Amino acid sequence: MGSDRLAAFCLSFLALGISSLAAAQTAPPSSASSGAGLPAPTAFPRSGTFPTTESVTLLDSNPAVSIHYTLDGSVPTAASPVVDRWRLLFIAGLYDGNRGLKTHYTIRAIAMEKGHPPSAVSRFDYLIDRRDRTAYVSQEILPGVRMIRDSDNDKMFLLQGTKKFALIDSGMGRGDLAAYVAKLSAGRPLLVIFTHNHGDHIGQADQFARRSMEYIGAEDRDGLARLLRTRDISPTVIAKHVVSVHGGDRIDIGDRALAIYAVPGHTPGSIVIFDPKTAVLFSGDAFGSNSPTIPDAAWMQFDPNPLDGYLREIKRVQAQLGDRMKYILTGHNDHPLIGQAYLNNLERAVQLLLDRGDAALVPSYRPPGLFQVIIGDRMHDPNWVAVNVHREHYLSAPPTVPR
Repeated sequence: MGSDRLAAFCLSFLALGISSLAAAQTAPPSSASSGAGLPAPTAFPRSGTFPTTESVTLLDSNPAVSIHYTLDGSVPTAASPVVDRWRLLFIAGLYDGNRGLKTHYTIRAIAMEKGHPPSAVSRFDYLIDRRDRTAYVSQEILPGVRMIRDSDNDKMFLLQGTKKFALIDSGMGRGDLAAYVAKLSAGRPLLVIFTHNHGDHIGQADQFARRSMEYIGAEDRDGLARLLRTRDISPTVIAKHVVSVHGGDRIDIGDRALAIYAVPGHTPGSIVIFDPKTAVLFSGDAFGSNSPTIPDAAWMQFDPNPLDGYLREIKRVQAQLGDRMKYILTGHNDHPLIGQAYLNNLERAVQLLLDRGDAALVPSYRPPGLFQVIIGDRMHDPNWVAVNVHREHYLSAPPTVPR
């Protein structure tokens, strides 16, 4: 999903929440109860500073309680909104034009249950310190792998070979990414590989097209070409510099070749890239992302192809890479995933869908109104997995459910 669309959704959701809360803060907390006091709610993540839009989950160890909350810092009451476990509270990162803003949010929450006095009121403070749209930051996230982030926290990765540097994806910032990358690579030759053709992965492809070769899965090439034409890249340059790749291809950067695996599903031309030197699989969105606070999933709801074919591709990548793959870096995670553990969970999730069908589905955290299957706990398991699906066409045949 594009970060701009997410931000727009966050802002509209937040505006609705605050407007409805403004009229709901007049009654005091209910005290017509007896018994032991309730523990105060907790929050995930804890109070802190974050670079971009986040979500907050309010929690209580007792499933019988209702958690009432406010987003404007006022004291919550019995009339305040109640937490819905499947709807996240988004706190949005804001811009003034291209300038990133610092936005402070205070969430207050109280637990209530019939027969008990309400809990103490919890307070959680968050600062969203958004980078300018023209800014980039980077770090060596693993030995030999530099992760670059744009203002919306989209991820790009820079690898150094003896002949060329390779940039994987280009995000969708508004700055001079080419100049930023040139400083990191000391101006040495560069090629660019795109994991798929969504805007948050090819958004700055035009900055490299005239001087660098660009590689993308064959089924997604037309989408990249369309974007380049809208940025005044000539058909001649596109024909010469934009190369379709297929599963089994290798892209040489000098001391090693990067291996391409086709994994259609998220888009028809999605690819993943394995670097044998760093033992990292760069997966874009093909295998999903699993950020715990902006709960991402493998977004499969767009593809009419059934998931049994997708499962075969997961198993094929697993079998061919084996224990050579130590880590997975996705297009949206802040941290590396453990390769085998994550793909094992992804395989389990898809197999559960194929075995149980709709019985395996729960509401999607994001976007609302969809359905997903989940393996693992996003708050405690760094390799948890979720898969969003389109209920009408994810199965090629009705599942056989044991009686």
